[in-house]
Amino acid sequence: MSSVPMAAPNKVMFFIDGSNIFWGLKDYRRKVKENVLIDYAKLVDVLAAGRQVRAKYYYCSEPAVVGEKQSKFMDMLRQSGFTVVAKKLKQRGSSRNVEKGVDVALVTGLLSLAWEEGAYDDAVIVGGDADYTEPVEKVKSKGKWVEVVGWRDSFGRDLKRVANKVIYLDDLMDKVKLLLQENTAV
Repeated sequence: MSSVPMAAPNKVMFFIDGSNIFWGLKDYRRKVKENVLIDYAKLVDVLAAGRQVRAKYYYCSEPAVVGEKQSKFMDMLRQSGFTVVAKKLKQRGSSRNVEKGVDVALVTGLLSLAWEEGAYDDAVIVGGDADYTEPVEKVKSKGKWVEVVGWRDSFGRDLKRVANKVIYLDDLMDKVKLLLQENTAV
């Protein structure tokens, strides 16, 4: 009896918009009245669904001086195999800092790796920002599968339309959340 070779699992890369997920998580906590964080390693495991994880990128902004809490979080991500791409907050006016360059960095990684032979078959973008709509269309034109994961209330309508698969992070929270002590500030 001859055995039929199994097809290799698709190669998947993760592109996580940390700020988008952070602000959505704040809203989620208010709704469910539960102090939770996301376990990003679990999130990747759940979303990979048996595919070969090639890379995990976490894009975020950071102040000129990174606090201890954020530094520990970034170290934890790195120890879990994530590549952290942090962009410095920019001063706008005399007292306001704004995030600049995070979405562009994510899109640059997504597109450049789509054109790199064999880098990935599937891309998972975690962040529902409508600015990702055109890059998703471009990646799909290369024959790639693109899944987008985001918060139900902050998902760009056009992005939902162009993604191969839409997943609501709200629906995954029971599988990927970390409960915190009530007195823990996040």
